[in-house]
Amino acid sequence: MTIDHDQIFKQLIEAFFQDFMELFCPGEAKLIDFSRVEFMREEYFTDVGLGNRRRLDLVVKVGLRSGGEKYVLVHVEFESSRKERDFPRRMYQYHCQLFLRHDLDIIPIAVFSDEARWREPVPDHFEMTVAGETIVRFHYRLIKLKHLDYREFLGSPNPLAYALMAKMDYTRRERVRLKIDFLRLILKSDVDPARKSLLIDFVETYVSLDPQERIEFEQIVSSDHRYEEVKKMVTVYEQKGIEKGIEQGIEQGIEKGIEKGKKQMLLLVLNKKFGPLSDMQQQTFLRIDSTQELDHLLLKIMDANSFEELNL
Repeated sequence: MTIDHDQIFKQLIEAFFQDFMELFCPGEAKLIDFSRVEFMREEYFTDVGLGNRRRLDLVVKVGLRSGGEKYVLVHVEFESSRKERDFPRRMYQYHCQLFLRHDLDIIPIAVFSDEARWREPVPDHFEMTVAGETIVRFHYRLIKLKHLDYREFLGSPNPLAYALMAKMDYTRRERVRLKIDFLRLILKSDVDPARKSLLIDFVETYVSLDPQERIEFEQIVSSDHRYEEVKKMVTVYEQKGIEKGIEQGIEQGIEKGIEKGKKQMLLLVLNKKFGPLSDMQQQTFLRIDSTQELDHLLLKIMDANSFEELNL
């Protein structure tokens, strides 16, 4: 299953926007009135030269504590890889279009969630020079999660940190114990159940365990009383997984029933139109495992004069 990293991060940061700003932009966060926050969901960037149009990941209009009608925009881009070589230029282009459109101060932020440890970092600025003279130097806040040490956030009172630590720097050997600690911190946090579920799902997505690690995980939470809440949470999640599996099984059963019924009907039609089918012809027909193919076959039968013309 393909993970939509941008959507996962966008949903999480929208739900924990104040926590995000306080965690990574504490100076700017002190200026913001978080009772006046508007998520601007239809902000697009248009590349006139290439004719491309792209929705910006997250643009937020925020009021300032200084009062009145003073606002700034917080623009955040989420990147799951560093494939784009000219990322700083794109950030500058976004910044220019947002400024021309809204005529407001802008706090530009880029969050990289890829697993690589960069040998050569992505620049946190864009510079335009002409004849050796700097014409433009644009800076943005660059947050590379894998370059952050999770230990610096373990004592944080910020609940968002407990989830984002899952994307920070630690060794493979630490994964199991850290996943338990991340979940314990989330479960102990003073966060409403809906947002707490978002944090847990984030950790489950990005710290998935193999079967051997899963055994170690269960042994630890079962033997250490400090992880009683994690043990209870695992039980609930397992029950949800069982229920989901039952639902999927029922759905698949219905689909199989539809497929079986169509096959029986088409077999009657084939025998009636082309005479009794041989064992080999029946086996060829029964290998079809898609209701869509069966529907397509019905149309072919109407025009065919022999079984061979169906090209099964």
